[in-house]
Amino acid sequence: MIAAFSPFLAVRYLVTRRINLLGIAGVMFAVWAMLVVDAVFTGFVSGIRRDVRTSTTDLLVTDLPHDTGYERLREAIEADTGLVAATAPRLRHHGMLQRVRQPQRRVRTQGSSQVDFDHTENGFALLVGIDPVREEAVSGLRSWLVRGPEELAQRYPGDFWSSTVLDEPDLERRSQLRAKDEVEWAARRRSNLPAAKNVQQHRADMPGVLFGWQRIRRTGALPEAEPFDLLVAAVGSDNQLRSDSDRVQFAGCFATGHRMFDENAVLLPIETLRTLLGLDSFDPASVDLVTDIAVRVRRDTSASALVAGKQRLQRAVQALLPPGSPPCSVLDWEEQNLVFLSAVAHEQAMMQFVLFVVMLVAAFVIYATLHMMVVQKVKDIGIMAAIGGSPAGIGAVFLVGGFTVGAVGALLGIGAGLLSVQYLNPVNDWLFANFQVELFPRTLFDLREIPCDLEPSWIAKVGIGAVLLALVVAFVPSRKASRMNPVQALSHE
Repeated sequence: MIAAFSPFLAVRYLVTRRINLLGIAGVMFAVWAMLVVDAVFTGFVSGIRRDVRTSTTDLLVTDLPHDTGYERLREAIEADTGLVAATAPRLRHHGMLQRVRQPQRRVRTQGSSQVDFDHTENGFALLVGIDPVREEAVSGLRSWLVRGPEELAQRYPGDFWSSTVLDEPDLERRSQLRAKDEVEWAARRRSNLPAAKNVQQHRADMPGVLFGWQRIRRTGALPEAEPFDLLVAAVGSDNQLRSDSDRVQFAGCFATGHRMFDENAVLLPIETLRTLLGLDSFDPASVDLVTDIAVRVRRDTSASALVAGKQRLQRAVQALLPPGSPPCSVLDWEEQNLVFLSAVAHEQAMMQFVLFVVMLVAAFVIYATLHMMVVQKVKDIGIMAAIGGSPAGIGAVFLVGGFTVGAVGALLGIGAGLLSVQYLNPVNDWLFANFQVELFPRTLFDLREIPCDLEPSWIAKVGIGAVLLALVVAFVPSRKASRMNPVQALSHE
């Protein structure tokens, strides 16, 4: 008997039994799904991590006690010249913003079970007080202001102007994010607010606020220097709730890429927020209050040096805090977003598990078809054994069959996956342009295109895994065939 009878018979059995196409199709679909879905999800995760990184500083000193001042801690932090390149104060609080000149809006009716909790429309915001001059040195504030109008222009019709508050040569005006005198004068006249009789006599005095582009998307385009009333409430040192308000003007929109930050946060001058909280900078007894200190590290800092530097900064800051204070924290960009990034990573792991279940279904189809083949080829097995076929050779017929089904299905699935990833966006655009249908609704996540990131290592893992899984499930029917008694097999009816 020729030595190649095992692969020869395996191929013949596969070709003559069309049901084996079901196994090939199952493996192909499973491989295709694992590649395409993982590519899209990996693209999402990569984009999310990139956007979170651009919106987050290198290090953040946080968990500071109440009434912590900035200058004293700044000197201790910046003393670590081998690690720290720049610092900036931040003050977080919550407040309400109300437009002075309310536009006419179409009233939306809601059922009894529908309540509008959209904080971008009801004015609720996370206020982040910053020193614009220092903030620009530790974060991408200037690039955020460029990206904001670009994001709006990509998605919505309208005239979205770019903020120039960081180009103001006067440091005091820049630190207050003030608009030009003539711009604020025109805004006051539009809103029927007190203003000088002519523009030459007017001097801008309203501090500016910066909105995330997600908030502008919901409130509608705003003219430059549009007035808002800002309300803040806080518990004072006497444990009494006090509130204060100030009139501010819209100074521009920003986009960090981090959707939750862009939707919730409003940036404003830190001195304005301190004053609203009862800490006037002109009062010698007031504290230059901060809740966090943003730190930019030197670009040549290694990962190990960063870990050691975080510990040094934590000890230096803790030593300046009042005795008995809870430990402060020094967080890198991943630790600042640990819950969010962990949730994304967990979802990706769950998605890969679901796709593996799809592969198991395809493997079960292979097992079922090969097991049926063994049952139907009992006499053929007896003939092969009678003319000298070894048990290993007989078993190899079905093992090679399983390998072939897995390999062909994996190759077809890889090819289909590569094509799908390459043409996913063009097909999605064509479907939307011609039939108003999208395979993937990009507007749901405010994406310009479907993100795809197919890693070569994942392609190899999926392809090899599909073939190995096919061999594992093919082993059971091949072992059954190799252990058949030739006499019983020949007498089988």
